[in-house]
Amino acid sequence: MKKSSEDKNNGQANSDINGRIEYFDQALRSVDSRMRAVEKRLSIKSFEPDHINISQDKRRNIDDAISNELLDKLDTLEEKLKHLERITQEMQENDLVPIRTQLLMIEERMHRLENQNKITIGKIKVPIEFSGLTATIVMFVTGYLIYSDRWNIIRLPYYPIAIGILFGFVVIGKFIMTKRK
Repeated sequence: MKKSSEDKNNGQANSDINGRIEYFDQALRSVDSRMRAVEKRLSIKSFEPDHINISQDKRRNIDDAISNELLDKLDTLEEKLKHLERITQEMQENDLVPIRTQLLMIEERMHRLENQNKITIGKIKVPIEFSGLTATIVMFVTGYLIYSDRWNIIRLPYYPIAIGILFGFVVIGKFIMTKRK
């Protein structure tokens, strides 16, 4: 049993020594990283230009050069903007031409449709419906035939056929007049 207690004491002593070694190792690493950071800061500060030593004339020259460069860039941007404005204006005008022609065509069609059933008497345009006028004439003829007791003409199959042919000619005439204009 003595051996086991001695082994335990030796194991504790070894682990204690290992813990202390690790502690010193971590401390050394920390000090080392801090030293590197300080070295880095010192090397950066030594290479920075000294702003205090730049004279006022040099500073003005630098400011003038920067402002001239900015003005040049603004001028080029302004030229590009004017160019874009011209292009968009031309595109709008080019797009408006077909629209205007379509509007003129639509106006012409509307004008034709408005004047389709009108007859000009002097300077006055009188609306007229040919099929209605033809129907009125047929009704007056039929009324006259009934009044004069000519039922035999009305009963003949030729009378309604003649009326149908007359209405057919009116429709064909109206169609031709519409297409002609």
